[in-house]
Amino acid sequence: MFINRGIEGINASIFCLMDMEKRLMGIKNYVWQVRPVQEAHVNHLEKIQSFLSEEVSLPKEVFGGLSYEKNERQSSAKRDVIIVRSKDRDSDRDEILRNLRQSGITAQLGSAQSSVDPIDGNHDGKNFRIFVKPVSGGMAETTLNASITELFPCIAFELNHTPKSPQDFHEFLMGVDVGKLKCVGSKDIAAAQETINKADTSSKFEEKMNNAIGVHQFILDSAKDKSVKSVFWGYRQKPAGVPKNHPGDMFIEYSDGAKLGVSLKAGGKKTSEPQLNTYVTPVFNAFGEKRKLDTLMKTVYSQVYSKIQGMPPINKFMKDRTTQKVLRDFDKKNNAEYEKLYNQYLEIMRDGIISLFNSSKKKSIDYIKTEVLRDAPDVPTMVVKAIGSSWEEVTDKDAVGVFLPQVQFVRAYKSKSSKQNWFIELKSGNETLTMNMSIRTNKSGHAGQKKLGQFSLSVKYNGLAK
Repeated sequence: MFINRGIEGINASIFCLMDMEKRLMGIKNYVWQVRPVQEAHVNHLEKIQSFLSEEVSLPKEVFGGLSYEKNERQSSAKRDVIIVRSKDRDSDRDEILRNLRQSGITAQLGSAQSSVDPIDGNHDGKNFRIFVKPVSGGMAETTLNASITELFPCIAFELNHTPKSPQDFHEFLMGVDVGKLKCVGSKDIAAAQETINKADTSSKFEEKMNNAIGVHQFILDSAKDKSVKSVFWGYRQKPAGVPKNHPGDMFIEYSDGAKLGVSLKAGGKKTSEPQLNTYVTPVFNAFGEKRKLDTLMKTVYSQVYSKIQGMPPINKFMKDRTTQKVLRDFDKKNNAEYEKLYNQYLEIMRDGIISLFNSSKKKSIDYIKTEVLRDAPDVPTMVVKAIGSSWEEVTDKDAVGVFLPQVQFVRAYKSKSSKQNWFIELKSGNETLTMNMSIRTNKSGHAGQKKLGQFSLSVKYNGLAK
């Protein structure tokens, strides 16, 4: 009896609601007749769902004030993928994990092809994954940007894909099975997958994807002159028959078996990109002069670092984490003195590398040949510059390459107008070529990481001096 009455009550309620709906529809029609309104026919449910799809369901407090967003491309109906931006990825990742657990949210460290493991969890019945990425523009992004221009053209050529736009290209790449690619060595599969996954996090995504399209066009143009059998990404692993230390970023194998190493640069039509981008330590090692570098660093410590209160001893300061904190605090207290000491450090290192090149004509020429011209007996190197979605060959190396065999005199000297520039003068008879070099910090971050915090400064060849 009770059940029957309950059902009757429910039915009555339903009929009441239906009657009310009819009355409202009647009123609506009457109003429309009196004052017609142009209806846009907006699907409000669809609009709300679209809005909600962009939201992150997790409480914002768990992110500790860090910048975060939902990655729509990587997210699915089963899992939200959230990107957090951080300057200290490991520490901030661990803090977010603690905040999640303290909020009663199930979360644990996951595993992915990333230098910092993500956080996996579940909230309100929906899975989530949090990636803690570097702040855009940092040095980590430099590697990403370079990999985009080097790897993606190789994939496009192998799979016979013609990219139409950066977005089209990336969508295509997201569906590629990296493990089956011939252009990626087995040791670089993880790095290739990470490059694809992280590409759209780059602050220069559009620019670098266009550069990749330009490099792909370079491969196609090369194939017009000579049949191309395959291409290979030279990230860490080199193709068979290529020296392990070959500086090529990408390798082309022609149908006749010949190989060409390609060193890739990117920039504008009027910019001059470095044709050698290395560091002080590899330069001294290439000359076989590690002892000279050790002596140089002792001088640096004596004249620069020892003047900073709290600095660890000479045998530890380059490896001791305390050094970063000491330098950071020193910069905050006395920035002017910090900059003065950095200039002293820079001057000592510039004098040291100039002395190195002046110590041996043979070693200097050998270094220019192997590291700047990038000569390999069986695998020559071509320097290609991506400009937007087009390309051009960098030809300065040709002039140096032709001139180098006849060089009788090598002289390195510093610039009179710049604290970081220096020159290598190559002379034969009355003819002279001057290579424009530089030495400087190239690290980002705080004062404990860059400038005085960088113990192997950047060394670059910037083309021939005009």
